[in-house]
Amino acid sequence: MWATHTGSLRSSVRQPQLAQPRSAIICSAAAPAPPPKLSLVSLGCPKNLVDGEVLLGDLHRSGFEITRDHDDADAIVINTCSFVEDAKTESLEAIMEAARYKTEGKAKRIVVTGCLAQRYSEELADQLPEADLVMGFQNYGSLPSSLHSMLGTQPSASEPSTSGSPQRVQVGEATVPFRPEWDRHRLTPRHTAYLRVAEGCNHACTFCAIPGFR
Repeated sequence: MWATHTGSLRSSVRQPQLAQPRSAIICSAAAPAPPPKLSLVSLGCPKNLVDGEVLLGDLHRSGFEITRDHDDADAIVINTCSFVEDAKTESLEAIMEAARYKTEGKAKRIVVTGCLAQRYSEELADQLPEADLVMGFQNYGSLPSSLHSMLGTQPSASEPSTSGSPQRVQVGEATVPFRPEWDRHRLTPRHTAYLRVAEGCNHACTFCAIPGFR
């Protein structure tokens, strides 16, 4: 009797169902893209070198990694000089040397800045298709956003981003304020640095072309 009762009781009690294990869904955040790398060739006078230091400071703050090795650079900036004919020739040779890295599939973009870009912007753009961007002094503040746009990379969170393709020749009135002495990326030995005391010159010496464009 008891055996029959207990048997019917067991059959009427539901056995607990064990939960089937669910497939684990692992969500891993995508690794951040490495920062774009940039190298600089600065030619000419100490004024140009200071400009180059300021440019590198702006670019580094915008998210670029500065490298001395052109082989590793995504973009190469040639900060040119046009004081005398030899300086022009040296600048053109530096542009063509940078273009070689681009032809070999290393650097993706070549930027020309400095006196040669300021004086001969249209000629450079017409005769040197290797130059992706020709930029004058007053437009240096636009360089970080222009380069990010050309490389398809994103500026750091503290920097403004722009949409659309930048103009290839940017010479004239600045669209973004250029910060003359903001976080310079020093290129001189640690124990020395140049101090900028003037921008350009207003002495019309017959042997010098600088007052005509700076």
